[in-house]
Amino acid sequence: MRVTNCACDDQPEGIYLCPGCRDILLDDLRRVESTVEAIWASAARMNVGNGSVGSSGHSSPSEPTNARAYDTGRTLNVILTGWARALGHTEPHAVKAAAVLLAQIREVREQEWAPVLKQELREALTDCDRATDRAAPRIFAGICPTEEGGVECGTPVYAPEGKPEARCRTCGATWDVTDWRERALVAAGPATATAAELTRILSDPVRALVFPQNKVAVWVNRGKLAPMGVRDGRAVYQVRKVRNLWERAQAVSAARRERLAA
Repeated sequence: MRVTNCACDDQPEGIYLCPGCRDILLDDLRRVESTVEAIWASAARMNVGNGSVGSSGHSSPSEPTNARAYDTGRTLNVILTGWARALGHTEPHAVKAAAVLLAQIREVREQEWAPVLKQELREALTDCDRATDRAAPRIFAGICPTEEGGVECGTPVYAPEGKPEARCRTCGATWDVTDWRERALVAAGPATATAAELTRILSDPVRALVFPQNKVAVWVNRGKLAPMGVRDGRAVYQVRKVRNLWERAQAVSAARRERLAA
């Protein structure tokens, strides 16, 4: 199929990616290396099943390899090496092929197949993310705020430990977890939540931190925290107050570790 341009905008003759699509392609090419590292580590992982926050904590049966990760990694490799070859470069590995395409982005924009490369790479990276997401412990990141037709998506979104991005499996939107959660926490500061809800709200997948639900009872018993009311028979607490207590507790623990290490 002949592709004339990215259809985002009218392009000068001989240019097949608009500046916006070029930038998307550049970002995707830059994250190929980290994706490849994650996908092959996942493919070799012996224990694929991991419980996520809010689950029963039981892991699904382990498999000898993550076959899906292996397949998506091979697909990513085929796509990138193939398009690098179209520019006259024979590269056996996805990372090196991505580096070639990145370095020659001007030449890439002059190729009729540039929009196809952009689409295929984005789809391949998305498949790799899904495969590694399944293999990594996930922490609740928030509720997807994407709106369509004035209706909020509202899907609970989980992110793998240490990853800065969370993807909604309902609408497909991707969010920067750090920025998103910080804004959500500021907005939720005066709000109240149950102990279970606080675990989901305050756990941080980027830093692999899980807020322990039993902390609430400990602080209540010590007189540091008091319920703000009751909802559906369960005590609720101010989100900002609990967050501040937890941050102070983390700071104390960090200082104690430093003293012991000195």
